[in-house]
Amino acid sequence: MEIEASTVAAGWHEVIALFARQPPTRIATRHGVSFDIPGLTVWLRNPADLTPPQGYLYPELIKDYRDRIFGDQREASLLYQRMRRWADGDGPPVDQFAQAVELLRRDEHSRSAVFSLWRPEEDLGGRFPVSPVGGALRIVGDDLVLFLTARSVDVWVGLVPELLTFAQLAADAALELGLTGSRLCHHSWSAHLYEVDYLTYLAGPT
Repeated sequence: MEIEASTVAAGWHEVIALFARQPPTRIATRHGVSFDIPGLTVWLRNPADLTPPQGYLYPELIKDYRDRIFGDQREASLLYQRMRRWADGDGPPVDQFAQAVELLRRDEHSRSAVFSLWRPEEDLGGRFPVSPVGGALRIVGDDLVLFLTARSVDVWVGLVPELLTFAQLAADAALELGLTGSRLCHHSWSAHLYEVDYLTYLAGPT
């Protein structure tokens, strides 16, 4: 399933509405019963607009997620360490994202500006494996497109911080490359609402 929205604020409401428009799949997980939309892709045409959605209940989580990529939590952030300081023990840490940007600076038509966030030796079977598993950058027309693939995302709680953080990352990288705009393509293998949040949403508008 795919939706296209202008901003994170608009896109979140469109994703939430999907759960009411069609019967989602109800599954039981170790974290509780959830309603699941498998394979959801969200295209954001204007990710530079970082306005949070009206009705989103966890603004502190936006700051927390941003701090893990841009702020004072970077040293302890698994996402930051893997994206910006990937280490394999055989050499110095690799800033994957910076290298992807530099690759596009040298070759704007490259399809190899890829970064990985998944480590199978740590994440397969792990209790809390990372949500974003990897991504790629491409220049399409005058825009930089950041493609992000997520293993799993809690739409009610975690989707907004994830979209806003990677939207800023895309916008910053576009400026660095001298491009006029950016877009974000977020694909999730499991976009879900936990039952309690699903019932809260059905009880009233967000």
